[in-house]
Amino acid sequence: SGVAGGLMGGTTLAVTGPAAAISLLVVGAVEQHGLEALPIITMGCGALQLASGMTRLGVVAKLVPVSVIAGFTTGVGTLILTGQLPKALGMTAPAGMNPVELLGFIGENAASINPSAAALAVGTSAAMFMLPKIHPKMPSALVAVGGATLATHALGLDVALIGSIPSGLEAFQLGLPAMPAMDALPSLSATIFLIYAMTSVESLLSCAALEKMKKTPYKHNPDQELVGQGLANMGSALFMGMPVTSVIARSSLNVRLNAETRLPALVQSAFVFSSVVFMSDKISMVPMPALSGVLITTGLGMLNPQEFQHSYAVQKTETVVPFATTIGGMIS
Repeated sequence: SGVAGGLMGGTTLAVTGPAAAISLLVVGAVEQHGLEALPIITMGCGALQLASGMTRLGVVAKLVPVSVIAGFTTGVGTLILTGQLPKALGMTAPAGMNPVELLGFIGENAASINPSAAALAVGTSAAMFMLPKIHPKMPSALVAVGGATLATHALGLDVALIGSIPSGLEAFQLGLPAMPAMDALPSLSATIFLIYAMTSVESLLSCAALEKMKKTPYKHNPDQELVGQGLANMGSALFMGMPVTSVIARSSLNVRLNAETRLPALVQSAFVFSSVVFMSDKISMVPMPALSGVLITTGLGMLNPQEFQHSYAVQKTETVVPFATTIGGMIS
């Protein structure tokens, strides 16, 4: 799915994969319809996206105001930042908390902060900020996480690791989605349409936000993006996978590392595949606080006041309310 989204999508720097918000919808869908319905949900979502792109419904994304895109980017950055703080501090926060609740949880449980985890997260984040200044093309995320992993095991730090993940080719099971019972179709169709709408909106907003963050020679094409995401989801369904979308959290790392082409999206797909097949034992040794440090750095980079300031300077009266409403809706 990552290859299809990377090659056929409408944005150069977008990276396709599972998204946190969509995962919550998928969990609810699986609880309602059963795990066996997941491939047909993913296939239906992909087919609708493909049809939408081919009929040029993606042009609706161009009508979204800049203030909404700025609010979306800032909101996602806030969610990433606050969501990773407990993990960076070696804490386990209850699921479903909004940013304000997460900050309150950290304050109430400050005594349980793991100094080693905090040091790894800070060190990883600092390395990601500093390494590009030494050499702009240095893969700072890879170097920072690799250094944190070596430090963790060399010093015997007591921090959470990624742990065991599925491994080998048997983790990829090719098959065709089974048709559901006729009496389940109305409810299942509503679920498919909801997830289709959410994945499409997230993809289009993410790609629009990416274009604002970094210009590339290839102009963002929302119709092509829907085609790419549709093919990606249909491919995911053939391997019994969940719906995927263009993810701003991963994609914005391309912006931070000054990527220019679609190659990083393809490399990411190849890395995920080879990690599962060949390197699952090595990946399992990576400390979680280091990954949190990477995501915190990405989240900070998305809190972009300049974009809001530009929008406010152009349309003062029509900027604040959509910007604040978008952020509030995302973090509530």
